[in-house]
Amino acid sequence: MAKHYVQRPVGRPELRRLSVLAKSEEIRFFTDNQHLVAPYRGRLVAIALCQGAALQYLGRGYGVNDFDVHFFYMQNPRKPRLTRARKRIVADVVSFENITVDFLRTVVPVRMKVPMGMGVMKLLRTFLEQAPTANAKHLATKAVVGMFPPEIYGKTIWLSPGVGRISSSQSETC
Repeated sequence: MAKHYVQRPVGRPELRRLSVLAKSEEIRFFTDNQHLVAPYRGRLVAIALCQGAALQYLGRGYGVNDFDVHFFYMQNPRKPRLTRARKRIVADVVSFENITVDFLRTVVPVRMKVPMGMGVMKLLRTFLEQAPTANAKHLATKAVVGMFPPEIYGKTIWLSPGVGRISSSQSETC
């Protein structure tokens, strides 16, 4: 079955709506998975828009098939794996009516070579550069745009070198 791409810009209004949906999903996830509250609730590093919709946000896309929202958690050595189950919903995201939003959880391994005290942007960029997991390799093929915490909101965390360059002003204010 061919994918259907909506040829429409993704901007701050869509990012705001996705942020609201993501916060609700985070609450739902830990309510439904009480056994993961202790090992992972306090380890959330970032929430980001990824893949094709992130490219569209940066003006480099080819339309939107769905919205991929990733929750990035620092790995808990006592419970190294976190369910990768995708939660899929259909929602209205501003001018994108009845579109699929996929919520995915990504663990950033503690074995990565990461200097202590590194900020969120640098941590995620290092994760994508080093690509220590298959998921990191996959995410690094397109783009990642920050949604949470507030200091990364709307900022370009990652743009695959194969996609092209963006100006530093786009990187900070998209």
